[in-house]
Amino acid sequence: MKKTLASSLTLAVLLAACGGSDTTSNTPKSAAMGARSVQGASAAPEQYTELVQSMYLGFFGRPADAPGLPFWRKNFSNASLPLTTLELSLNYTGNADIRRIVDAFADSTESQDLYTGNNNSFVNAVYLNAFNRNAEAAGREFWAGFIDRKELTRAQVLLRILQGAQNSDAAVLGKKLQAALYFTAALDQEQEIVAYDGRSANQGARDLLATITDSTDMAAFQKQIDDFIVALGGGAEQLVVKRYAGFHYLQDMSNAPAYPAYSSYVSFGVAPPGANGKTVYGEIPQTVTWTRDPNTRAPVYSAPVLSNAGLPAGSVTPEVAMLCTAVATPNGDVTKSTDVLVARSARQLSNASQLAGQTLSIYRENCATGGSNVTRFSFDASGNGSFPSSSGLLTFDAAAVTSVLNGQVLPDLSTGKWLSFTAYSYVRADDSTGYFVVQHLGNRKSGVSDGVLAIWSQE
Repeated sequence: MKKTLASSLTLAVLLAACGGSDTTSNTPKSAAMGARSVQGASAAPEQYTELVQSMYLGFFGRPADAPGLPFWRKNFSNASLPLTTLELSLNYTGNADIRRIVDAFADSTESQDLYTGNNNSFVNAVYLNAFNRNAEAAGREFWAGFIDRKELTRAQVLLRILQGAQNSDAAVLGKKLQAALYFTAALDQEQEIVAYDGRSANQGARDLLATITDSTDMAAFQKQIDDFIVALGGGAEQLVVKRYAGFHYLQDMSNAPAYPAYSSYVSFGVAPPGANGKTVYGEIPQTVTWTRDPNTRAPVYSAPVLSNAGLPAGSVTPEVAMLCTAVATPNGDVTKSTDVLVARSARQLSNASQLAGQTLSIYRENCATGGSNVTRFSFDASGNGSFPSSSGLLTFDAAAVTSVLNGQVLPDLSTGKWLSFTAYSYVRADDSTGYFVVQHLGNRKSGVSDGVLAIWSQE
């Protein structure tokens, strides 16, 4: 039997403090930044329902699954934790049980997939998951600053943004909480409970909640939830989702991705998958649609993407994808490789020994093959690197290669710019291991923005 949408809103959602709001965030009051002790006897597990759902919304962007809700309610109760995100945030530093449970959410694979990238991207993703909108620039910088200065962890910032929702943000978050409470309660059939599991079902629920606004009629929205849950139970259509970490050509020179991304399409049973779909990418996310080229099988993207290249070639959901858009430069508009998306399933390499014996000889820039002064990357059995170029042979011992893989930035002697490299391995369709490197050319030279993203691969 389907339940009635809850009408009450938790205090954790409605508290008006510093955090997500319609206006620029203000500096937290000193009292709010201080710690306070958790007191009182343990609450019954059922009393933690709204808090656990708030944690799912914040860290996963979706309603709790049927097994997860009682599991976490029991853990919260056994640890005698407080009942609001405000108290969790204020006591995070001084209470080991709070840190243990909150960090379990934050460190989960699902949360890490959603919140990969730099701190500005993290803050924006929290706003999207909680309030269905991008953060204002001042809000991104404000909260990212606490993380950059190591004054707060990402988990603490997320909790403070949730508990500080104001105005329309509080209304949206409150309605998302109502929807989440109804959603999980409506999972009352075994096939529904089993079906609401995995990346595709989770993303589908995330997409559903992303349609909520401060004016959404929640009684009508109940029908959308019911229809979604019925669709989970079977049928010909199935959402396929692949998650990526994204590099942007004007990001900082670290070798870490700047933002999370994903590509999705609907599969129809035995029919060829991925006839069309969408890709969401960018530090401030944008959505492009794509159709599959019937000859090459490669995706053809809508504007602003003008061309693309992927590995493996022709794959609808490649392990690495280069997206090229028009960029205004001092010499006029040009098509550049502005973004490179790397599948979360690819393994980032951190030691030269992981590249031992490998050669990467295919270079792609601006969605075209070729154009580098270096002809190939080769690594001997010990991981020492050899890089023939038009200006001679460059060599790096294994220790230097390892340093580069861990973020050391190198000077490009021919241009005066800077270079960073991030290496990955992935499993090919035939179960062999393939390798590729994302190369980022520094985006500043004489004050002109002209960063370049490129891919080295072996095919």
